Amino acid sequence: MEEINFSLARLALESMPGPVVITDLAGRIVYLNRAGEAAMGVRREEVLHRPLVEAFYKGEKFDAKGRYRSPVLETLETGKEFPGGILEIRAFPHALPKLYLVHTFFVREESGEVAGVCGIYNDLMQSRELTRKAVLNRLVTISQQFETIYAFAEAIGARDPYTMGHCEKVAEYARLIAEAMGLGEKEISLAYICGIVHDVGKIGVPESILNKPGSLTKEEFAYITLHPEKGASILSHISWLEDVVPVVLAHHERYDGGGYPMGLKGEEIPLLSRILAVADAFDAMTSDRSYRKALPLPVAVQELKRHAGKQFDPQVVEAFLEIIGHLV
Repeated sequence: MEEINFSLARLALESMPGPVVITDLAGRIVYLNRAGEAAMGVRREEVLHRPLVEAFYKGEKFDAKGRYRSPVLETLETGKEFPGGILEIRAFPHALPKLYLVHTFFVREESGEVAGVCGIYNDLMQSRELTRKAVLNRLVTISQQFETIYAFAEAIGARDPYTMGHCEKVAEYARLIAEAMGLGEKEISLAYICGIVHDVGKIGVPESILNKPGSLTKEEFAYITLHPEKGASILSHISWLEDVVPVVLAHHERYDGGGYPMGLKGEEIPLLSRILAVADAFDAMTSDRSYRKALPLPVAVQELKRHAGKQFDPQVVEAFLEIIGHLV
């Protein structure tokens, strides 16, 4: 009878719509359900019996601000169980991240002795059945906002696969720079959102221009320079993105005043726009484009240094160069 019960319990874990991960006391993964495989983009055979931090986080236990990347690992090492916390998971380098509500708790033997830690993840994009009404309203709002952001990202990617991956990497770089510069949580989150949608105005640019293998004509380049204004116009229709609009509008301004569309200079340019400019240029230089191959990393770094104080805010460049070692 006990064997049947254990079989049913395993089937229940396998059938859960969100990831479930269990580690032993050494932090090694002893169980990952089907939803966990899909969320992390792995097969369980590849990660079972491996340390969680190596299997999912490339050995990096903490993020740039010294916070645990894994709530399961945090519970294991600090003894603190989490009744619910929001976490973002990205399965593949260019996949859209998903928001999860995470619960962690200790797994105990019948004797009460701790045997490991379990983490249960509920996808906020799908689940609305949260227990407390106040928490429900707050998390649904967050989920809907992220759905809007990723809808924009997918709309861009549908026309230009390069731009899709580019926006996601720019968002990641922008968030890291904002963290390195000591900005608050709100600004860090805003930097990421701005990165995701900064090129949304390219929806209005013909694919023949976006994907042109050679140099652009003067008329074609002039068309491209309209995308910050088009993007700002599109985003201005969504009330909760009001803080994003001026950042997107100014992300092609230059520190020396030679940018577009308004010719802003220095600190006239919003700080997040100056951050986006560096993140945007770095990814553009280090990615294959329709008209050239990716530049080697040392060359891209030298270009950032060479244009600091001209195209780019030198403080933003300095902050990015300090963290560049964590990105390669």
